[in-house]
Amino acid sequence: MRAHISVSLALFLVLSVPTVPVPAQSPGPGYLSLFNGRDFTGWDIEPNLGAWVVENGEISCLGKPANPYLIRSVKEYENFDFYADFKVSKNCNSGIFFHVQSAGRESRLGFEAQILDDSGKPADKTSTGSIYDVVAPTVNAMKPAGEWNRYRVLFDWPKCQIWLNGQLVQDTDFSAHPILKYRLRSGVIGLSNHGFPVQYRNFWIKELPDKEAWTSLFNGRNLQGWTAFGDADWQVIDGMLIATKGRGFLVTDSEFDRFQFQALAENDTLRSRSGCFFYRWKSVDDPGYSVDFYDFPKAAATTKQYRGNIPERVIPPWKYPWLLYQIISADRESEIRVGGYTTSANSLLGKVRPGKIAIYHSPEDGIIRFRQIRIQQLEGKGI
Repeated sequence: MRAHISVSLALFLVLSVPTVPVPAQSPGPGYLSLFNGRDFTGWDIEPNLGAWVVENGEISCLGKPANPYLIRSVKEYENFDFYADFKVSKNCNSGIFFHVQSAGRESRLGFEAQILDDSGKPADKTSTGSIYDVVAPTVNAMKPAGEWNRYRVLFDWPKCQIWLNGQLVQDTDFSAHPILKYRLRSGVIGLSNHGFPVQYRNFWIKELPDKEAWTSLFNGRNLQGWTAFGDADWQVIDGMLIATKGRGFLVTDSEFDRFQFQALAENDTLRSRSGCFFYRWKSVDDPGYSVDFYDFPKAAATTKQYRGNIPERVIPPWKYPWLLYQIISADRESEIRVGGYTTSANSLLGKVRPGKIAIYHSPEDGIIRFRQIRIQQLEGKGI
């Protein structure tokens, strides 16, 4: 009798211990797992207010509270072959983000492989399998809510191919697409919380060789490569370029003709919108073309200042501590993007010439901080 009780108790204890499913096999040689099935090691989940949990070998988003909006891989990736399984709830909206930075609207800085409870519906630019809001999938291959789906995303610049449940739904050349060609080409991977339950598992990635080349314009230590004009106070503190007071330009020593320029600027300290970047700068009296610094909560004033050229619909309702500024210019064309949004585009620039990049600070501006200031040569004609 005692032996029977011991055996029954042991069996009960075995059955009561939660089991973690064995992760699916690697897709092939060279793939690494992004999720250990037990915890969030390798993922940045701060602040976690309880919406994200690890259960039964799955990363589960409970949907509420909707913070953080994204959990992100700690590691950044450029070119890769990526696999993930996901299961949606009824009416679910979610997505897997690539090349993410916290410097604007993530789905417009990098790109999002959309996830939606839309099985059986016609494919469009917001369907599962879409490059969200840009390129529709060739077919809607999504399974009904409650069933597991598998994404494969192969990004090897300029090609992006996406398979959903074994069907090729995307085969896009980013370099030939006017919206995608200037999206970020490296960054972290993100899983989104749109307020609906969704489960993820079996993350695998194989890194492919990097291809992107940038020239840094700021070394993070001093003002080498720059010359100041005016009495503005320019300093380098903790690896950041900081403008604190006064009026004046900080100008690159080199000139540029056909380029993409990027910089991160902190916008929390703006007192006005007087400060700006300039491109095709020649002198204090001939500074070329300007790109105003943004304070997004004052977007209505921005729209009025530009006389309606920037529709209010492109201004996001939230605020980022840093914003990515992009200036793309060649020949008579230019395009300005702020936080992933195109804020202006010109095709008839009058000053077709090489010029310098300048940063302007006015006495009305507060402290403005900059980092990751870099430039890239464009190939071909136009932008």
